[in-house]
Amino acid sequence: MRKQITLFTLLLLLIGCGSTESTTALSPDQNHTTTKQENNQTTTSSEDNTTLPIQTDSNKSLLTSFHTGFGGSFAYAFSATEENKKIWVSSIDLVMDDNIAYHPTYQKIKNFDALAFGNLQKQLKHTKFLIYWLSEGWQESWFNRAKIQKAMDAGYVPVFVYWYFGDKLLYGLPDSTKQAQYRENNIKLANFLQKLDGQKMVIMEPEFNKQSILKSEENQHKLASILAKAIDTIKTHTKEVLFSLAMTDAGRRGVNQTDLNCGYENCALGDQYAWAKTDIIYNDLIDKLDFISYQEMLGQFSRNPTNPGTWNTPNPIAYSDEQLGIELLAKRINNLTKFLKKRYNKPVFLPYISIATATWDDTNNNKTIEEIEINYEGWEEQANHVYEQLTQEKSTLQESGLFGFAPMALFDNPRHDYGGYQYFMQNEYHIGILKSGAKDEKDIATHGDIQPKGNILKYLFTP
Repeated sequence: MRKQITLFTLLLLLIGCGSTESTTALSPDQNHTTTKQENNQTTTSSEDNTTLPIQTDSNKSLLTSFHTGFGGSFAYAFSATEENKKIWVSSIDLVMDDNIAYHPTYQKIKNFDALAFGNLQKQLKHTKFLIYWLSEGWQESWFNRAKIQKAMDAGYVPVFVYWYFGDKLLYGLPDSTKQAQYRENNIKLANFLQKLDGQKMVIMEPEFNKQSILKSEENQHKLASILAKAIDTIKTHTKEVLFSLAMTDAGRRGVNQTDLNCGYENCALGDQYAWAKTDIIYNDLIDKLDFISYQEMLGQFSRNPTNPGTWNTPNPIAYSDEQLGIELLAKRINNLTKFLKKRYNKPVFLPYISIATATWDDTNNNKTIEEIEINYEGWEEQANHVYEQLTQEKSTLQESGLFGFAPMALFDNPRHDYGGYQYFMQNEYHIGILKSGAKDEKDIATHGDIQPKGNILKYLFTP
């Protein structure tokens, strides 16, 4: 039930020299699922003056070593000092431009904190994976190919999350017309990837394990067949691409849930019964996949998954930490990694994780979210703790089969999924690992006074 609204015609004056307007609208999946931030593009190819040591991981070592990354746009929107204007900051600049604090265009960002951007760049240069989203209407003009190539030449790996059918799978399999359009899009993607020289990764149809697909073996085999043909098409027309398929961790999560089907002391540690529901599709595709992927997204409040309400009049629900098992999330991630590695004998990747950091307390019990009831930093400690645990357990995660993970959103975005389904409701604006003075949709974009949430940046990107 994710609605996609992207104004492509205004996205032609970008990176590093301009501002433009973009609106994206996305929506949810069952349980604690997700929204995505659109890639925003550039057609301008400005060169940086910086150089970095060349990294030389082979394909094999890439899938057996351990690295982090970040997502989910080629460029990030910031409010400009000029009213109602935006300035787009390139993800590649954030990684490679040692002088980003002095970039003449970026200094026009509202409340631009040069020191904060400089410090961010120093940390992000130690990343490995650059995560980009490709929705149904993606365009090559979303990306500055020359900049991506420069990053690849320096050893960074672009990961394209190919979210073509998206939440439309909630309504069932695509019809013959949509499948034909998909096949054309596969060739379009292959031609784009072929222009990039070096290792690429493609995550096929994340969150494919929706109930409409899993409800019958026939549907599962049919979706696997569609994806198999897509992978074959892309492989035929390009090279140096590693493929995966990403499922949602949609199982039960309560610390006090002790169903034996979960397979652990409690369901916060994992839900093997839910995880095994993907067997048919993964087994059908196993010979075509280089690695297995899954995603994790949690928020202390969201739409009620059992009674979500209408598009514009959602029914919110808040959870306790115990109901979501947030304190055990790092252990759950390790358990799911081991489960997938053992079941499919492939390396495992977590291409996006998000822990929304606002909380809601319905103090007047009217079942309506009011601004005074939101604590924008209410779950920052919990998010910080999860990333700290993941960092401390890096060796264990690697031994279990995980070769990397990435936060879904780098910055909080006050217009994330604006006008869309907004499964996480006001928490959509707080899924990044950096915050700013912008709080909600009253702001048109992130402000330049960026601040890390806790020590998450340090945990993720300290070499």
